Amino acid sequence: MDLNRFKRIVRAFSDYPEDIDIDRGRLSLQVRDTPIEAILSYGERGVLVTENGDRLTAESWVVKRLARLPMLADRICDHDESPEHFVSPSGRLLGGRQNEPRVDQRAFDSDIAVRMTDALGHRTPGEIAVWFLTSDAGEGKTSLIQHLAVQQARAYKRKEASWLLVPIPLGGRAFLRFDDAVISALANRLRFQLLYYDAFLELIRLGVIVPAFDGFEEMIIDGSTGEAISALGQLLKNLESAGTVLIATRKAYHEYKSFHSMAQLLDSILDVGVTFGSMSLHRWSREQFIRYGKKRGVKDPSTLYQRVASTLGDNEHPLLTRAVLIRRLMDVARGPDADLSKLLGGLGRRAQDFFLDFLAAIVEREANEKWIDKSGEPTRPLLNLEEHHLILSRVAQEMWLQSTDDLRIDDLGVVAELFAEEEGMAPAVARQIQERLKQHALLVKTKGGRWLGFDHDDFRYFYLGFALGVELVKRDETNVKAMLEVSTLPRFALDQAVNYLGRTDRDGSRSALRLLQQLASREPTVSFVRENCGSLTVALVDILKIQGVIASHMGFSVDALVGRTLCGVEISDSQFSTTSLEGATLVNCTFQRCRFERLDGPAERIDNTRLLECEVASLVYQDEDPEFGDIQLYEPSQIRRKLIQYGFEVEDSTKTQPHLVDVVHDISDDLKLVQRVLRTFTRTTRVNESTMQVRLGKKFSQFEREILPKLLSNGVLGHETLDGKQNQRCLRISMPMRRIEDAMAKAGGGFNRFIDALSE
Repeated sequence: MDLNRFKRIVRAFSDYPEDIDIDRGRLSLQVRDTPIEAILSYGERGVLVTENGDRLTAESWVVKRLARLPMLADRICDHDESPEHFVSPSGRLLGGRQNEPRVDQRAFDSDIAVRMTDALGHRTPGEIAVWFLTSDAGEGKTSLIQHLAVQQARAYKRKEASWLLVPIPLGGRAFLRFDDAVISALANRLRFQLLYYDAFLELIRLGVIVPAFDGFEEMIIDGSTGEAISALGQLLKNLESAGTVLIATRKAYHEYKSFHSMAQLLDSILDVGVTFGSMSLHRWSREQFIRYGKKRGVKDPSTLYQRVASTLGDNEHPLLTRAVLIRRLMDVARGPDADLSKLLGGLGRRAQDFFLDFLAAIVEREANEKWIDKSGEPTRPLLNLEEHHLILSRVAQEMWLQSTDDLRIDDLGVVAELFAEEEGMAPAVARQIQERLKQHALLVKTKGGRWLGFDHDDFRYFYLGFALGVELVKRDETNVKAMLEVSTLPRFALDQAVNYLGRTDRDGSRSALRLLQQLASREPTVSFVRENCGSLTVALVDILKIQGVIASHMGFSVDALVGRTLCGVEISDSQFSTTSLEGATLVNCTFQRCRFERLDGPAERIDNTRLLECEVASLVYQDEDPEFGDIQLYEPSQIRRKLIQYGFEVEDSTKTQPHLVDVVHDISDDLKLVQRVLRTFTRTTRVNESTMQVRLGKKFSQFEREILPKLLSNGVLGHETLDGKQNQRCLRISMPMRRIEDAMAKAGGGFNRFIDALSE
């Protein structure tokens, strides 16, 4: 480490950076109100620091004396214990190193921790490695991060590792500041108050800390407000092409098909060397189920697996493959056999109610065994099953309204008190409910034990949907609007709200639809209320099989049509965010004067469904030639033809471009190849030419001969040497992605028109 870099790092740790004194080989500064005096000298490895007779390299002195990483390792071991009965999931790893010639995905099973540790510990000079840990909800991302963090901290304490993995929960916050999240995790969760945010960044650059941001979730999908992406881009810029970052999320950002969805991030890091990689977890197999059952002390987990599979008729059911549900299933399985038989007997009734039945088994045990009113004789349960669901829904509703994923214990007491008052319960019973709620089986302590949150997001979303369903049944316009205007409601919560309405007041579903239409009609175009009303309307039509619905002036969230069945529905003057048609069935439907940001096709079935005066900004489809992969269309005539191929009846009554009906230009192979190349840069800002050759296969020679020179001369791509090696050149994107996408939209499918549009 040279002196200038040492000075910069020391300033990040100092209480008063302007008062640091480095003169004639002596260093004087103050860190956390503690004066520090040291002597500086030079050695073979750069700056050396001598303090109290101990001489260390500058990097070692920063790590041990200023950052106190050995203490941080202790705190991680003390406060982030490795999950009990941990079972390693399997998965696949898609490496993101730009000079990595191998581009296929590699499976990893029992050695997942080793593979991930190796990947996170690898550093490439001049490059930030951003790894996305991806899976569906409840498949073990958080548990794996906690396990890896503790294992790495223990290895660090044994001097077998030189870096720490630091978990930083984000909680899916809509408005995100990484500095707040980092300091909160260090100070509140780990009780480690020795680092400023700038100092934390310096330790990432040094490679001695890898932050694991857990809970990025839907903030990175198309149509998001962009705050999280802006925050991530700013973080990567601050790291100045050095370090490693792990981000756990339900969606792999680099897998998105639209250039627009990556533009906000990529355009903010044009001058930064970044590589994106993916670690995707698989659902649990039968072997992992049995292994976990043995660790939990279940007598015969193999028989339990067969029992559940035969009852549900599905070996891929979430109850057998999702870690969070398996853990709760084992809780029931360790109790009396009658509990398990009752649970399994209820699960087979209606597929959409399996989550309710599953939670009911947990809550019923809680109600009958723990929540007992002992203030009189005979003793009796404090709450019945429905009241248990109701009070938990109030907790989830309060979390949603406060935009948080946990509540202070005192606030939880207020929720319990208000619930007891509304239900007309005696003061003695209300006090018991307040105390019992703090120890509920579905709630866990967070932030050092001073807050409480749901054991898993799906439990919180279930009860959030339950609370919304209650308000819909009441037709309470004020409370419904209050819940709809906070943020985009998770699809799981929307479905649970509809399920509650179907169980409780199915005949009132059309009244609920009218309420949603009234709320949407009063809102401005850009509104969470309109978006949630639209998505909730689609859920009502799909789940309750309602026909003849007419809706207008609504918004529809990302992937609002995925897997939905709509029959006899008319939607007009509405806005659809990016949505795939995968698994969708549209029969006898009409969309009039609607705008679709992007459609990904095809659908499961489209029959007698019309698009009248609708605008589809872009459409993504899988090209017949696998060498091209996903192709994005912008030209209206091309989009229209593809929609007709999917089965839509497309009518443009405005007739502003009648020639588009008769003349359709195909997207050229050259432009398809350009899109294929540009998608490579959604995983890295630099690509070795040899890696590009592997990715493009036999089409690389065409690209190198006919396309690359024009992309270089027009400033789309640029050349640079790889890590100073003159014989290894790499390509990097040199133009903002938004400008490239605009040119792609104006190209009409032609490569030469794309080049011309770049200079406009």
